[in-house]
Amino acid sequence: MTVIQATVIQAEAESNRAGVQRSEGRAAPAAGRFAGVHSRAELHALVAPFAHADSAKGYLSFAIDLAMFAGGIAIVLLAPAIAGKIAGGLLAGFGMVALGSLSHEAAHRAVVRSRLGNKIIAVVSLTVILFNYRLWVYDHHVLHHGRTNVRNANFYTPLTLAEYRALPAWRRALYRAYRSETALGILLYYVIERWPTVHFWPGEWLPQRFHRSARGYALLEAAYAAGLVTLLSTVASARGESVMPVLLCGFVLPVTIWFAVFSFTAFLQHTHPRLRWYHDDAPVGSPPEMLATQVPLPRWLNHMTHYVMEHPVHHLSAMVPHYNLKRAQDALAGIADPALISVPLSLADVRNTLRSCKLYDYEAHVWTDYAGKVTGIPDDTARARAAASTSLLPDVADASPGIFFPDTASQPARA
Repeated sequence: MTVIQATVIQAEAESNRAGVQRSEGRAAPAAGRFAGVHSRAELHALVAPFAHADSAKGYLSFAIDLAMFAGGIAIVLLAPAIAGKIAGGLLAGFGMVALGSLSHEAAHRAVVRSRLGNKIIAVVSLTVILFNYRLWVYDHHVLHHGRTNVRNANFYTPLTLAEYRALPAWRRALYRAYRSETALGILLYYVIERWPTVHFWPGEWLPQRFHRSARGYALLEAAYAAGLVTLLSTVASARGESVMPVLLCGFVLPVTIWFAVFSFTAFLQHTHPRLRWYHDDAPVGSPPEMLATQVPLPRWLNHMTHYVMEHPVHHLSAMVPHYNLKRAQDALAGIADPALISVPLSLADVRNTLRSCKLYDYEAHVWTDYAGKVTGIPDDTARARAAASTSLLPDVADASPGIFFPDTASQPARA
């Protein structure tokens, strides 16, 4: 029996015992055997028992999320009063948030057992939330997972002081707006800098060989949006109602909710005074799970968002489905050294992050303000990789989509 096999068996046994103890009302023990372990293979082995899809749970989640969105649209169309239409728009927006989280997971082939089933869920969900499937897979799998917190390959990349000062005045003002302490700048940044060329139409960053496919998905995205607008307008006219309130409640409001939640979520996951960023992928020294934060949420909100804020373990293995993600995160948090960054969601911490994370010195690894004053010193997590096994599974974006598929890890991966 190999060390990895023994590790997996031990992890499965501890997972089973934890399940029994939860059903009996007893607390699960800490993963003591794994304390101090740094080997990448052993860390993957620790979460391997959780990296198995349950198709019944996956399809049920998809059906519920889609029904939430469709139900919200139906309420917008049929409710006689504006208050009802607003409520329907809110419900549709929450449905888009849930579908957004699920589509991310399905694109990783983790929601159900069937590869085709996962792609159908991913394409349908991403289209509903106005994301381009081909762009998402390359941007998220290859760039984000393969180059986590590497500048220009990730959301909300910070500039250096020199780069900021070299900008024309209007670009400096825009950058300051993006990094304002109101947090509204995060949504502004997403709408201007990210959605048009990262989630809708292919930009220059995408390899040319993927452009044809990406344009096809962009046309699908545009056709869906046009179809939804036409449906809302046609039904409103047929019912003798004003079209504008129906469009605002059935399209603008849900999309705004989704874009705002997505951009704020991405910000919380990878921007914090304790998190490192890197100039390029060559000097990256931190394991990807050390470059993401866990943000504990109330149980109902965690469940509704498919545990998307249990994020560090997702960067260790993207094959853990949402219905196992909390347990996998708890198991990893119990043995990680240095400790994973866990940041309770609070207005004070968000304001501190927005205040501290203006510019980044990629050489000294410190956050600074616009005058160059140090405002945050990230945790030194580079030593975690230095102490780890050289078998990093897999961290080279050119050789893999940046995600760990246990059954295909040794095969050349394609975006």
